[in-house]
Amino acid sequence: MIWVAYVFTALALLLAVGTIAWQTPWIGLIGSLGGYLPGWLLGFAAAGGIAGTAAWMIDPSAGALVAVVLCLLTIPVGIKVIVDQSGALGSLGVKVRAVDFFGPYGRAKAGPDEVVTYGPVDGHSPRMGIYKPTPSDNPAHVVVHIHGGGWAAGDESSDSRMLRQLTERGYLVFTPSYTYATEDSPTWDLAPRQIARALAEVKALAPQYGGSADRVYLMGSSAGGHLAPLVANRLAAGDTLGQDAEALPSVAAMSLLIPAVDPAMAEGNRYVPAGATGRRLVRGLVGGAMEEFPERYAAIDATGHLSDASPPALLIYGPNDWLVPAQGPIAYALRSRQLGVEVKTVPIPWTGHLMGLNGAAGRAADQLTAEWFAAH
Repeated sequence: MIWVAYVFTALALLLAVGTIAWQTPWIGLIGSLGGYLPGWLLGFAAAGGIAGTAAWMIDPSAGALVAVVLCLLTIPVGIKVIVDQSGALGSLGVKVRAVDFFGPYGRAKAGPDEVVTYGPVDGHSPRMGIYKPTPSDNPAHVVVHIHGGGWAAGDESSDSRMLRQLTERGYLVFTPSYTYATEDSPTWDLAPRQIARALAEVKALAPQYGGSADRVYLMGSSAGGHLAPLVANRLAAGDTLGQDAEALPSVAAMSLLIPAVDPAMAEGNRYVPAGATGRRLVRGLVGGAMEEFPERYAAIDATGHLSDASPPALLIYGPNDWLVPAQGPIAYALRSRQLGVEVKTVPIPWTGHLMGLNGAAGRAADQLTAEWFAAH
């Protein structure tokens, strides 16, 4: 019984310490899961405390007593996370459930109803998924979702659960993929032009699927949360990225989840080991470090391309993000406000780049995105 107490105590302690000290190498990387799954932190603490108490009753020992005390000390951390997340989201009208603190929100959903290709752009013809709403007499509003994956992974099926939530609300959703970046083939210039081409083809395709795409809503997560505002802001400033301006829809509003709006921030990310991973991914996108290609980094900075014509943006992010520093969306929001562009920031306390593990964050992203689009 004492070894059971030790195991659960160690798990509760790791999650509690890692959540508080999330910037600590390795401990923070793994232990910060307590900020996403506080229900499990409390569960481990309770199990360790019970097992330690039982072990003490069988054979009183210092080890059993220490296990019980440590478990008691971790409980306030889990409670603090739940209270902070419930309070922050409750103030926005999001009603969280107890189950939200034990895992992701909702179940996996089916991928796109149809997959087409678009382009070509520089000889590449990426895939694009189409998620269809229930047929209606009125044209459906159109959402274009750009997937994440560090510019080197992900596809048209990514985030299908969230996208199905939108189709259930009557939206027609297109999910263009883009060419993956590699060390030998950076896509800093190609990927934005592919997304612009995808937008033009969405405008042309939407009517045959029951949609109206003169104006679209744009979504993106992580790397997609970089490409979406980069392209939207450049288009708003008059840069058509090689497309016919008449063929492009206007962007009514954007919803960006854990967005890597300024990839250059990876250069200053010293979190171990996630910072090294971020720098590797960004350098694959750009072709090298910032000192080698400063003009490329400037070209892909979505914040740097903001103008007073940029579309309104909802930014949902985690303050404790060890891969994509929260300073990025914060700086984007500050610059937007300086320019008079409407922006709404939603930091989910105690979370970061694995936000999808947190059911409260997933529930909030679905509800707040739908409300943001409905308001625009």
